[in-house]
Amino acid sequence: MEKSTFRPDQTAQSVAMTGSDVSTIIPHLIQDLESDNKNLHAPALRQLLEIILDNLENKDLVLKYKLMPLLNKFAGNVEKNEEFVLSTTISHVIGVRNGSDDKMILAGAATESIIQTIF
Repeated sequence: MEKSTFRPDQTAQSVAMTGSDVSTIIPHLIQDLESDNKNLHAPALRQLLEIILDNLENKDLVLKYKLMPLLNKFAGNVEKNEEFVLSTTISHVIGVRNGSDDKMILAGAATESIIQTIF
């Protein structure tokens, strides 16, 4: 099984995701991420990354759904697994896209992640 990690090579979705789709999908993704079933975490994080990349208003998504503490659950994991990579990538994209507006959110997220790692 071969996977392409270069986004432009992937086939384009025939229908763009609307705001209402995002508002119904994200709560389900959050449920999956909060679940004890680890098999749900990586697919949910992948889909969340796609949503963040495809929506320029992701700052509103981050604040509305309080994504940073949820992402820190995986970023604080010392093991370098797929969930760690995806969650830190999402956090990085959020930080880059939102520029200096979210420095306090990202600083709080980083602090929480460090505290989780220590304890």
